Amino acid sequence: MKPKILILACGMIMAAACAAFAGDAPDVRATVSKRTVTIGDRIRYTIEARYGKGLSVVFPVFTDKKIGDFEIKDAGKTIKVGWSGRTVETRWYSIAAYSVGKFSVPEAQVLYTAKGSAERKSAPVKALEISVASVLPKDAAVTDIKDIKGPIQVRETGKLLAFLALLIAVVSSAILAYRKMVGRKPVRLPHETALEELQAFKAAFLRSGDAKNYYVGISDSVRRYIERAFRLRAPEMTTEEFLDSLGGSKSLSQEQRSLLRDFMGSCDLVKFAKYAPTNIEADLVFTTASKFIEETKDVHI
Repeated sequence: MKPKILILACGMIMAAACAAFAGDAPDVRATVSKRTVTIGDRIRYTIEARYGKGLSVVFPVFTDKKIGDFEIKDAGKTIKVGWSGRTVETRWYSIAAYSVGKFSVPEAQVLYTAKGSAERKSAPVKALEISVASVLPKDAAVTDIKDIKGPIQVRETGKLLAFLALLIAVVSSAILAYRKMVGRKPVRLPHETALEELQAFKAAFLRSGDAKNYYVGISDSVRRYIERAFRLRAPEMTTEEFLDSLGGSKSLSQEQRSLLRDFMGSCDLVKFAKYAPTNIEADLVFTTASKFIEETKDVHI
């Protein structure tokens, strides 16, 4: 009988513990991947909440794509449920700062409600301090600023002017002779220039991570390509006016017009609606722009 009684007692204790766990406040923790960074470095900020079955949990919402003085570059979440039914829910944010100094990821609140109760309570998320340093080494000597030179003493002005005139004539003659010898460079086609610009903006984005400048550059490159290739002058047109001006073109297929409309709409979200694209979306907009240019490079209006 004793083993049975012991097993029964253990079961009752575990049941009581689980019930207590279910109604407890969530265990909330906040961490950052680095406490000392340089300007523009990515930091992973994580909020983790552990709670039982009886709780409904709401994580803090950060507006304007910012957490305090830090810009949110990317975000995500994970949810895991253990064998006891206890949930571990995580929100992570990739953040960066662009000023030097000590900054604080501000305190926040995780809201929770117990099952069967209308009362909403909160669990604090502690503030975390991060130091942001300049990319320049400490005590680095600045060598590219030179002192002001004194006034030039002008002597024999007539001879100096004559010498300069002769020098300009010689250089001009040499340039003309060189052009005749090597001939003019071939004129670059609109699609060649556009594809080269797309590659340049993508390389700049991979270095800086500035999505807005990347999307502005990509969309402007496509606009310039269309203006040159389709002989359309529309620098002040809105996106809708620009697309409507191409609507009657028989040289573009319906699929190509739809591709261009989706591309321009995606760019406007980032340029004007402060939408933060994922890395996959950033790659896709580059692929879409390149595809449109390649498919229309032989079109003649």
